Order: sequence, then C-alpha cells, then structure tokens
Amino acid sequence: MEPMKCCVWKLCLILLSTTVVAQKKITTQSINESITYATVDRPGDLYIVTASGQIQKFDKDGKVTSVYKNNPAPTQFDPRDGSRLFAYFRSDQHFAFLNPSFDVTSSNKLDAAVAIDPWLMCVSGDHNFWVLDAADISLKKIDAATGTVTVDAKISEKPVDDISSYVHLREYQGFVFLLHKKKGVLIFSGLGRLLKVVGENDLSHFNFLGEELYFQTGNTLNFFNLFTAETREMPLKQTGQFVLLTDERLFIIQKNSIDFFEISP
Repeated sequence: MEPMKCCVWKLCLILLSTTVVAQKKITTQSINESITYATVDRPGDLYIVTASGQIQKFDKDGKVTSVYKNNPAPTQFDPRDGSRLFAYFRSDQHFAFLNPSFDVTSSNKLDAAVAIDPWLMCVSGDHNFWVLDAADISLKKIDAATGTVTVDAKISEKPVDDISSYVHLREYQGFVFLLHKKKGVLIFSGLGRLLKVVGENDLSHFNFLGEELYFQTGNTLNFFNLFTAETREMPLKQTGQFVLLTDERLFIIQKNSIDFFEISP
C-alpha cells in the first residue's frame, strides 16, 4: 500500500474508534459527605454511597428521590434494575435486598459453610450469588435455593496475592467481572475461568452500557465490547472520581459533588 493511502487508512480507523458526544451540563449537586462509590441502575437513575453508609438515589435530572441510612456502609452495592437492590456488608457478612424506597425486604447472613472468609459478594441472575473467598482467593458460585457451591475456581496465580487488591465484583451478561487495583478488570466465564484482563492499574471503577464494559482513564471513557472485543473511546470534558454513562446522561462524581450532563451524538 502506498504511504499516503496507508496514513489515510490508519486515520480512518482512529476516527471510527473515537465517539464524540455532546456533553451539556444541566446541574450540579453538592454532597455534605465524602462519596465512596457510585453506580447507575438499568433505567438510568444514579446512586451514591457515602462514607457514613448513606445511599442516595437521584433521577436523571439531579433530584434526590430516596435516601437510605446505615452504618457501616455496604461493601458492595448493586441497584440492578432499580426494583430489587442488593447490598453486601463484609463487617458481619450479611447481605440484604431493598425495594426502590430503600426498605429492606430481606436480610440474611452468609453461611460460613460456603465461604470461609467472604471478601466480596454479588448477585448471579435473580437468585444465586458469587463470592470472592479470601481464604484461598477463589470465586465461588452459590445456589441460594440449596445453599450449595456450584462453582469453585481458584483465581490467584500467586499465593501471596493481597486480597485487598480486589475491590469490586459483579456479574453481567453471563460473565463475572472482578476489579483488581494493580491489574485492571478481570473477566471470567460463568464457570470461573479467566478469559481476559481489560484496562490498567489504578482503575477506581467500571460499569456497563448495553454490550459494552466501560471505564475511565484520564479524560477518556474507554469501551470494550463483551462479545466482539471491539474497543472505542469517548473524550470527556472533565474527569471525576467516578464517571457513569446512560443512554441520556453522563454523571461525573467528585468527592463532594455530582455534575449531571445531558448527552447527544
């Protein structure tokens, strides 16, 4: 291929992998406490968790619609589809489900027979669970109906791997995702087999939009398609401690504030 044509082709590839989205700020909300975690549910509402254990829910326009208070803060929180919210508390190894108004609908202690030292826990489907067991650094899938372990997969390549490096666990689209401070996002199959590592060290969070996993690096939102392995990037007007995206909104969360952006192609 001629040098000029080759350069043009490479430029086209770069342009195709970069998504430019208009980002118009619509409001900013100040938070009195430090924000330790943030996520969105499938309908597009935003949730933040504060250091004191408070969970606040915002609609897409920045209005607070529900508040939950608990001490300590949940170790893991997943609003899922917004109708049945999940929270796991490592301090006493119990998990709870909440309704959209943050009323606790069920609360259970995790049985020590299925995991010796539960570090992280998330929902699998509607009724089962994944647990990261710090005792042997393994992923265990638990059948909630029978209380039995159906998958037990050791994930650490090094016996001395520090369990505190694993900070977030979630199932999505049949895959299991585990955030490691020094490695990035570890992607496992439904049988606990490591498939791929995406991202880089020092990632603070990740989330999903449709078939894509996304995470922030610098002033860029990076996307990885779970089924085609295609990647793309979206430039950001500003960075944040957490950056979350829905079909209609971009939320940029700092330590004590949230910026709400309306987005359009």
